[in-house]
Amino acid sequence: MTVHPPQPHRGTPRSVPSRTPAIPTIVLIDGSALFLTVRSMPDNRPLDYRAFVDLLVEQIPGLQQPAAPTSDSRWVMWTAASPQNEGQNRFLDFAESQLRWEVRRVGPVDSFLIEPAQLGLAADNRPAVSRLVRFDASIAFAIGRLADTHRVVVVSDSYALADPLHRAATVTGSEPLRQPHLAFFGRALDSRWQRLLLKGGPVVPVFIDLDDHEARLFGFASSTEASTSTLEGLVF
Repeated sequence: MTVHPPQPHRGTPRSVPSRTPAIPTIVLIDGSALFLTVRSMPDNRPLDYRAFVDLLVEQIPGLQQPAAPTSDSRWVMWTAASPQNEGQNRFLDFAESQLRWEVRRVGPVDSFLIEPAQLGLAADNRPAVSRLVRFDASIAFAIGRLADTHRVVVVSDSYALADPLHRAATVTGSEPLRQPHLAFFGRALDSRWQRLLLKGGPVVPVFIDLDDHEARLFGFASSTEASTSTLEGLVF
């Protein structure tokens, strides 16, 4: 009996599953909201912004450091900025050159959602006035423009962004690597956020509560005092 060598298979080749390309991510930061919230905390510790970046990269799958040479992630921060505030300008230069954030500086007069004088607020009534310094409109516009093509991460306490984030979640569907995220200190969020965030599911933004990471973000351990931060002298 003649034994014939095996013939090459001529059928349809097995398909090799392709890797799903990483979707670009846009991180939209309300810098004034973040700073004012940190400043209102009782222990008055400076936020470690490098630790903040590292935390988000670890918590959000696929998010990359903004300084990575081939990064598909962009980090954009809006902030009220005064050219006369030297400490603030040093911080913003640090954010641009070291953190590699795109910083959009807005003059203090143009940063108020509502002119405080129209509400009868005293100019030196900082706690009341600071709540009016938000960049909701700019961030909401960015969400609407980018939700189809980018995974959106928002750093803000503004409830005005709840509907844009909810709509972005509806657009992206249930893909884990496309779900929008909200990152902020839970204690500072408007209580109305709870109604949205507690629903869960794919049409709700994933919430990262910065309260759970205070020790890391502010550079202290439960039993030791914080060491002097290199950014301690930077006022933002």
